[in-house]
Amino acid sequence: MHGSPTSRRGFTLIEVLIVVAIIGIAGAVIVPQMLKAGTLQIQAAGRMIISDLLIAQNEAVAKQAPRRVVFDVNANRYSITDGNGNAIPALWRTGGDNSANYAVDLTQDGRFNGVRLSKASFNNTASIQFDALGGPDNGGTVELTSGNTHYRITVAPFTGRVTIVPF
Repeated sequence: MHGSPTSRRGFTLIEVLIVVAIIGIAGAVIVPQMLKAGTLQIQAAGRMIISDLLIAQNEAVAKQAPRRVVFDVNANRYSITDGNGNAIPALWRTGGDNSANYAVDLTQDGRFNGVRLSKASFNNTASIQFDALGGPDNGGTVELTSGNTHYRITVAPFTGRVTIVPF
């Protein structure tokens, strides 16, 4: 054995201070985000809507046929349809069930608790259609609300570029 019998193993004061500082910094960054009511849910809903707009756009290009995203603000839901308004199946979301339509209900989905579609406006309609080249028929916005947190998703009129900003 090396060392004297009175030596003890433990942490130095510097090691303890470093750990406390790291925990303090992590707490200062993470806790305010967690305390802001509805932040995570509204961000998740925003990501879902953006991805579904892109799915409709890509589906229109892949199928060489129009695809439409139809928002129902009063029912707090939206769906993806073909150019004639028929709901398209969501095989990958439903495990191959052909009867399930591609629809998202923000009220029923627990991931989006407290999130509301407050507005959907695409040239005075609540839907946007993508053509066979992926171009939108017009631009517009979708607005989400959760408590005092608001996000606006914008689809550019010519390019179909989708962006999201808090407001």
